[in-house]
Formats: sequence, C-alpha cells, structure tokens
Amino acid sequence: MSHYLCRSFARRALAPIGAAATISTTTILLGENSSHRASLWCAERTASNTRRLILQRCRFSSESTPKEPVKKAVAEITSRQASTATATAASPSKSFLQWYEGHLQARPVQTKMVTGSLLWGIGDTVAQVVPVVAGQASSNTFQYDWARTGRAAFFGFAIHAPCSHLHFNFLEWLTVRAQVTGLGIPIFKAFMEQFVYWSWFSNSLYHGAMGAMQGQTPTQIYHRIADVLWETQKAQW
Repeated sequence: MSHYLCRSFARRALAPIGAAATISTTTILLGENSSHRASLWCAERTASNTRRLILQRCRFSSESTPKEPVKKAVAEITSRQASTATATAASPSKSFLQWYEGHLQARPVQTKMVTGSLLWGIGDTVAQVVPVVAGQASSNTFQYDWARTGRAAFFGFAIHAPCSHLHFNFLEWLTVRAQVTGLGIPIFKAFMEQFVYWSWFSNSLYHGAMGAMQGQTPTQIYHRIADVLWETQKAQW
C-alpha cells in the first residue's frame, strides 16, 4: 500500500516540482539582467510621475502656462519610453538574454506564455524520466506519456503564465504597499509566494487542470487535489 502511494505521489506531484525547479534555474540564469529590468521599471515609473506632475502643474497653476510646451514635453517623454522598449526588443546585436528581456518588456504576457509552455513541458519530462534514471521505476515497463507532457505544456501556456503575470504584478504592488525595502524585499516576496497564497493556488490549479483535461469529474478533481496538495507543498519547500 505504501509503495502504491509513493508511486502515485511521484506520478502526480513531480511534474509541478520539476517545472518549479526548471523555472527557478531559469530565474537564476536571468538574474544578471534583473537590475536592467528594474532600471527600466524605475524609468517607467519616473516617466509616469513626471507626466502626472506636468499635467497637475498645468491644471492647478494660477499662472497662464502655455499649453504647447507642456504637450510637447509629455509627448517627448512618452515617445522616449516607447522607443526604449522597442529598441531593446528589436536590436539584433543584443545577446539572447537581453533579447529575451526586451521581449518581456514589449510583450510580457505573450513571452511568458511561450516560456511557460516550454518550461512546464520540460518539467514534466524531468518528472517522467528522472525516476527511471534514478532506478525508482522499471526501465523495462517505462513508456513515455506524450499526452501528459502536452497537457503540462498547454497548462503552462494558457493557464499558468497569464495567472503568474497577474500574481507577480500583484506581489510587486503588495511589496510597495507594505513599504518593504532593501534585503527585506526578496524575503517578503518569497514568504508571500511560498507560504501565504501563490504556491497553494498554483499547485491546486495544476492538479485541478490536469484532472479536468483527463476528463475527471469535479468530485474526482477535489479528491485528487486533497490527496497530493500537502505533499506537493512540502516537496516544493
């Protein structure tokens, strides 16, 4: 009985764990450009604040400020911001990581959807192959489940990537709202992501979506999530 439970857990839970490990590794590899992305984000915030201050000054000033210089300044800031993102995405002389960062700036959701499908497909491949390589499953009876990998890739493309985009934006807003600074920022984000809401939601979403794509009933999906969610959480931590 215990052997069956272990195999069932490995079959159901290793895919999100493998995908999470792959995504974490990719995040580390892309970490060298995080300061560049943060600089662009700060530049966007600065440009937005500058436009707002110019408009407020134009609106509330008692002096008769000419409208044409104000409009010209706002248009120049907007054009500069748009050209920076476009140039970053389109420049052929950039490295792959810079090219990828440029696409994240120009088309964040679409880029994350394509990346998510690749990473979740790789994660499911890892989940199926590693137990065989490690000797935990018999290589004689092993048959690769391409349909399962396809379901995982579709989940990463159509479900997880858009939801994670909203999650990261919300987490960034929450960090600013909580006024967390310095070294507390990554600690705060990791705690909120892993222990408060996101890992619980994303793992439940994965097992629920996999069950739905396999044709399971809502009751079966509920029992599937209840059976493996806690073990998945502990393995992910």
